Amino acid sequence: MNIISTIITKCFDLILWPFGRHPSIGLIVLSLLTGIALAIIFKYASNQKRIRAAKDRFKARILEMRIYQDDFLSIVRSLFGALWANVFYLRHSFRPILFLIVPVGIIVIQMDARYARRPLQPGEKTILELLLAPGVDPYSVEASVSSVSGVRVDSRPVRIADPPEIDWRLEVLEAGRHEIGVSVNGARYVFPVIAEEKNRVIGHERKASSFWEPLIHPGLPSFSGDSQIVGVRIQYPSLSHPLLFWHTHWIVVLLFYSLVGALVSKFLFKVEI
Repeated sequence: MNIISTIITKCFDLILWPFGRHPSIGLIVLSLLTGIALAIIFKYASNQKRIRAAKDRFKARILEMRIYQDDFLSIVRSLFGALWANVFYLRHSFRPILFLIVPVGIIVIQMDARYARRPLQPGEKTILELLLAPGVDPYSVEASVSSVSGVRVDSRPVRIADPPEIDWRLEVLEAGRHEIGVSVNGARYVFPVIAEEKNRVIGHERKASSFWEPLIHPGLPSFSGDSQIVGVRIQYPSLSHPLLFWHTHWIVVLLFYSLVGALVSKFLFKVEI
């Protein structure tokens, strides 16, 4: 799964490379492309003729209710006809929706890793949380953090017994992508701390408990099989993005511009949605 996650991340890096240090522009472009791509997938994974027929039938039943608004029985009959047409529409939309679940999940995971948090800035401090395996005594293990010149350890380790955990406070000294090394009883784990504006994954968490972990939390390397470390968390500030006249969460921007992209595809490629 590590290889698959790396390939997916590199593909997104390539798509977003032209937008360099402008994450909000990359978010908008990626959202538009998402809407266009999902609409095209929906078109070829669905029976467009039957979806169009279901929509026409639904519109006809609604029109009947307006025309025969003084006839109660006709209104009831048209209402049930509209409901049945809607069921027919949902039936033929279910299959393409299944095809969309996997790509949508991958896109959401990658976008959350890139746009939910912003990089650290010089002078800012953050907390590094090191999660240990159950049964490991955090007070007896030898644990240390080593860093390059761009980041320094700003506090002594704070050890927590239940669940076993060791925390450090780090301070960013200069912009860039800095490698941090954590050693526990001689076993070393190296990971990046991001302090530069780029359309790159910001790895904020990694656990060793799941086969799907590399896909769910890209950006940080996996742990060795015999490591006493079972998780790492790094705190990054949250990030908001511009949408029209205000700033909001990235998921709102994704929904808005992917809808725009889907509507463009609807008219350009004649997609029945």
